[in-house]
Amino acid sequence: MSMAAFESASALLREDENRCDVVGPRDEPLIVAAEEALGLRLPPSYRAFVARFGAGDVAGEEIFGVIHGDFSASGVPDGIWMTLEGRRDWNLPSTMVVVSFDGGTDYLVLDTARGGEDGEAPVLVWRPGSSAPGDDLEQLAPDFGTWLLELCRARLTT
Repeated sequence: MSMAAFESASALLREDENRCDVVGPRDEPLIVAAEEALGLRLPPSYRAFVARFGAGDVAGEEIFGVIHGDFSASGVPDGIWMTLEGRRDWNLPSTMVVVSFDGGTDYLVLDTARGGEDGEAPVLVWRPGSSAPGDDLEQLAPDFGTWLLELCRARLTT
């Protein structure tokens, strides 16, 4: 379901260019470098998002991704930079990848430790300082593609 959901979300992103702003496609060597920097493989639907869009904004909701290869000197919406910062400053578990921020205190993460056989990982709510490895975190979606489709439907079809 996840890749089908991602393709549906992708179509919505392309249809509404006035409310969607993306960085643009990222090439395979940069994606591989991002995975190497994180020490994990990105889940397929998130990897497809990064390859096709890089990072972006959907009607005010930022989606973190890959911006450029300098993962130590970047900023939002660079998800690789944000993930590495989170590991260093907030004890973010090494199996998690930050994909968004709720504007308050919570980050949305993919937890690759909870991934399925298809390599997809659930989108969870993680709060620095109060969430520890093994905590029962709130799940927003079973995978990135489904979460992105839900976000696009909520933000772009109103």
